[in-house]
Amino acid sequence: MKEMTLLTLSLLLLLLLGSCEKEVIKNETSQTDITNSQSSKIDPLTPMGMQPVIVEGPQASSILKSLPAGSWELDFSDEFEGSTVDPIKWNVIVSSKSRAPRPDLGIDDWWWTAENVWQENGDLVLRVTKEDYNTMHCGSVNSNNLYETQYGYFEARMKIADASKGTHTAFWFQGDNQGNVDGTANDGAEIDVFESAWMEDYTKSVIHIDGYGADHKANTIKYTTPNIHDGNYHTWGFHWTESFMDIYYDGVFKVRYSDPAWIVHSPEFLWLSDGASFGYAGDNFTREPVGTLTHAYVDYVRVWKQVSSPNVIEAECENQSCFSPTGDDIQTKSHASASNGQHLKLMADVVNDRIRFDNIYVSEAGNYAVNLSGLTWNSFGKYKCSISNNGSWHYFTSELDLYGTSTSVKELTFGTVYLEAGNHSITFTCSGKNNKSSGYVGSFDKITLTPQ
Repeated sequence: MKEMTLLTLSLLLLLLLGSCEKEVIKNETSQTDITNSQSSKIDPLTPMGMQPVIVEGPQASSILKSLPAGSWELDFSDEFEGSTVDPIKWNVIVSSKSRAPRPDLGIDDWWWTAENVWQENGDLVLRVTKEDYNTMHCGSVNSNNLYETQYGYFEARMKIADASKGTHTAFWFQGDNQGNVDGTANDGAEIDVFESAWMEDYTKSVIHIDGYGADHKANTIKYTTPNIHDGNYHTWGFHWTESFMDIYYDGVFKVRYSDPAWIVHSPEFLWLSDGASFGYAGDNFTREPVGTLTHAYVDYVRVWKQVSSPNVIEAECENQSCFSPTGDDIQTKSHASASNGQHLKLMADVVNDRIRFDNIYVSEAGNYAVNLSGLTWNSFGKYKCSISNNGSWHYFTSELDLYGTSTSVKELTFGTVYLEAGNHSITFTCSGKNNKSSGYVGSFDKITLTPQ
């Protein structure tokens, strides 16, 4: 009996040790998984080579309509697959006190709660609920102390919550030192890319600096957001550089902040939230029954960083392949003022005479400013520029007047255009002449494409 008891105890001890060993291994594996997850903020489910949603604008503009030239790589992404919010990337926010009341909507208090945040069907879900006659609960996540960065292109694809229920959806940023008072955004700001607080097809971007007290300042810009309330997904982009901060809606440029006082030069963290609205008054909230009011859905968040910038492209006109589509004579002339000692003369004699340069090679896609330098003389005319891009032509409206009483170098940047990588053709067309000029001749010294 004693021997059986000892045998039984020995077996139990072995089972217990085996169980403990397995638990230790399981815990070690879990910790390793967490460490590996912390090594990258890029969701492996983000499609390879994915680039921001950008739509080329219909008109020539000095304002950028797409990413600048260069190489861009993902730095952060979340596709929100699975049922659990990723704790390596996001904090689920729980309010410690009520946020600002909205008396115009009958909302005396509203709160961010954990119960109003989850993931399903590949979306981050931010729910809005009515808890009692004057209380709203909402959902919010941020990346504070998990992912804070500066500069890059930030993009969120979202379906906003129903604004008619007294709520708004927001994509925004905040810096840890936003409360420092120095009269600028340099050390941090609250950057509201959008808040859907209005019932019409517009929103507003706002930059808040110097805290929220007596020194607080705000810079607000209203912009149109077609079909924002149609119940579909829409994409917001935020392009942040050292010299400007741009906002895009569904790939279309909307807003630029370029005043140095309003450019942030310190790391910021991301926010996704819904909350009690402030854009209108009414009984939109009070007339609703207690319970779920609406949801906001976030399809993805992606952040890109620029890792390289292409070189300026300079093409000496006399060395380029060129011809005149209008059959005009093209002459190579020597002159000390020309950039390489030579320039081309187009012996134009009427408006619309043209010279075309082929095989201008662009190594990296992006925005480029197009510049021409030429020489002046008293028989020279005015010229406009157009450039081929992916099978179509882009026409600039600016014109370079080459008239002069003596020979000197004159140049003009016609504008900025998005160019795909590859060969491009550039045409210069005579658009007229100065009243003092005796002719329409053109001088073409150097073409310069500068990445923006």
